[in-house]
Amino acid sequence: MTTLSPAPTTASPDRAPSRVLLETQRADCARQRELALAETATSMPDPVTVNRAASLLRTIGEIDAALERIAAGTYGTCVHCGSAVPAERLEFRPFAAACVSCQQTR
Repeated sequence: MTTLSPAPTTASPDRAPSRVLLETQRADCARQRELALAETATSMPDPVTVNRAASLLRTIGEIDAALERIAAGTYGTCVHCGSAVPAERLEFRPFAAACVSCQQTR
């Protein structure tokens, strides 16, 4: 009697560590942005501080998008070409949405 074994399934990587890292980075960016915004509340806001607050807001948006990709199961996949984003890139920039090749062409 021959039994068929189930087809091997590809286990999706555990994204919990990435989620925790992203949530920690988001909270840190939010704190830094609040401090920058408090500094801009003067009569003559510092342009560097204003730019820093804007940059932190963009980073928070990128982190939120990465958290949405984790929830959707697409984290680690380039949003442009669909190839895998190298683990080294995600370690360096956990909210990266694109592979290096696509990022360079955009």
